[in-house]
Amino acid sequence: MDNSIYSLKNFDFLARTFAIMQVEGHPVDINAVTGNMDDEHRRWFCERYAYYCQKEREEKTLILS
Repeated sequence: MDNSIYSLKNFDFLARTFAIMQVEGHPVDINAVTGNMDDEHRRWFCERYAYYCQKEREEKTLILS
């Protein structure tokens, strides 16, 4: 994986953005998002996406309670 700081920040930003969209009720087809990524990038991106989905759900639960 290209570990340049810019690539990682861009991928991380996108993973978080798509997670926020998902938690807000906008359907996200993660397979379409990662379709052109190689296996290493796809794995990393999906792990970050899952992390941010969980984090956003927890935050939303705290806000609503």
